Amino acid sequence: MRFCKILSYSDEGILVTHLPLLFGILVGGAVCRLLWNAGLKYPVTLIGVFFVGMTLTFIPGNLVMSNFSDESVNNRRLKEIGEALTSYFVANGTYPADLGSLVPEHLERENEGALLMKGGKGLIWGYVPASRYKTRRPSQVILYGPVLAKGRGIVLHRDGLIARYPAEKYRALLSVALEDAQLAR
Repeated sequence: MRFCKILSYSDEGILVTHLPLLFGILVGGAVCRLLWNAGLKYPVTLIGVFFVGMTLTFIPGNLVMSNFSDESVNNRRLKEIGEALTSYFVANGTYPADLGSLVPEHLERENEGALLMKGGKGLIWGYVPASRYKTRRPSQVILYGPVLAKGRGIVLHRDGLIARYPAEKYRALLSVALEDAQLAR
């Protein structure tokens, strides 16, 4: 787990784009140096070797780092909470009153961090229990991000769809969901 925390980063951090690029430059330079010492003295060839080495390192490095971005982490957390909500519903016939009720039976204590939005300043996910809706539709909002990330709001729908909406659409969707849930009480 510590290794994942070290690799984890914020989308505003320098690590996002620069670490894979830096590693690619180092590998490209090392390959060039190796070939130079082996006797290859053609600058155009060395430049080509440098860029091939850099690209072959940068692309996989960038793919690996993208798994630790705020967006990817939040998608995994929402999916995990969605599965815990489904498990709770199957066991109890209704949705929990709050997300804390999922721990420890449906969401393990080690995974309790999933209840917090990454990049959301330590705020817990917004929750609208599906049992509070008057009519039940698959597109209803169950979980939502408490803050906008990069001008977009993240939402988990009842059918398991995780979507990001522009700020205006997110606020409109959220106001309808909260209003609908309040009327059902």
